[in-house]
Amino acid sequence: MLRDKFLKLASEYEAYRTGKRVDAQHPMHLLLHRELPDALRQVTPNSGAFKFDGSDGLANVTIVPWVATFHQQITESATTGYYVVWLLTEDRKSIILELGLGATQFSTLYGENKEALTAIARASQKVLAVAKPFIKSIFSVNLLSKAIEGEIPALGKGYDHRAYGKAAVVSVSYAVESLPTNEMMLSDYLCFVELYQALVSSSIMPSVDELVLDELIDVERQGNTKQRIVEQSEFKKKPVPVRKDGVGKSGGDSRRYSRESKQIGDLGERLVFEYLKERLDQSGRNDLANKVVWHQEFAEDRTPGWDITSYDPITNEEVFIEVKASKGATIREVILTPKEWDAAKKHRLQYCIYLVTNVLNLNPKLEVVHDPANEVVQGNFSIKEASWELRF
Repeated sequence: MLRDKFLKLASEYEAYRTGKRVDAQHPMHLLLHRELPDALRQVTPNSGAFKFDGSDGLANVTIVPWVATFHQQITESATTGYYVVWLLTEDRKSIILELGLGATQFSTLYGENKEALTAIARASQKVLAVAKPFIKSIFSVNLLSKAIEGEIPALGKGYDHRAYGKAAVVSVSYAVESLPTNEMMLSDYLCFVELYQALVSSSIMPSVDELVLDELIDVERQGNTKQRIVEQSEFKKKPVPVRKDGVGKSGGDSRRYSRESKQIGDLGERLVFEYLKERLDQSGRNDLANKVVWHQEFAEDRTPGWDITSYDPITNEEVFIEVKASKGATIREVILTPKEWDAAKKHRLQYCIYLVTNVLNLNPKLEVVHDPANEVVQGNFSIKEASWELRF
């Protein structure tokens, strides 16, 4: 029963904390990583769409343990996305059931500081604006009477524990000394899961990447910091990862993901545009820097077969650059349109693909693929139907 397991967590966790180091064989570790996740899995409808996990810390035992339900279309960890989570407060007096945001995706912009906490709170309010109609229709009368919308007090003294409070979209707090019945806790949890699923399926719900992109814009507008590429490297192939069948983030509303992909792509192009101009300036070629063209934004011909026209600072030759961007750490395949492919074959050494990864971080990474048409001719990439799929 959920209630009994949470009572055990609240009553015995303090003794476990005295050991300071995480012990994978300890009953508390097993409770958080196996028993509670399994209990949630058994009661969650369509449980195959979710991942269930808990935490007592990494190397050191955390003061605020948690167990969460992650919709795999949104996230599989507590660092990103949004998810349903149970948390035990530092004083062991309360158990919180929360729909909240991952905090790490915002601390990558600011660091673990007040600015990051403010950004998390802003993002949770944006999610709450979408969630409110669902909350009213999904939550029971009893749950509505005790639910808290938006930010809640810090669950502990550490940054992460303050972030849990800032990240709350909607939550309910249970006093450990008077936990409700198992049936009531289960009913409340299922309402939170139904709300979670409704947000995942909603076409008007901003993706987490869109929320982070909003913060990037705010960060730069306020002049707090500047997102920029600081260096580039030559592209190197990476081993292809083995994917588990049926696991991933496909599905959902295609309009939302298309919108998100365009925003990611536009951000990558802007970063490369600014990087190229900066490098030419640093090379003493301000004359060429002023001639760099971002075709989508500053040219009559917006689709010549590449995104940016730049220049070699030594030879003055034009360089034609196609930009591909990803929020992830690697890009293993690229789709070139027929027009882009024709341009790559025509211009050869003057044509490059710039791969921008970690595009939502303050300092994204940049790799350059030179003469991609030659790579295809050599058989390093494969061809797919009307488009050209470059597999790295």
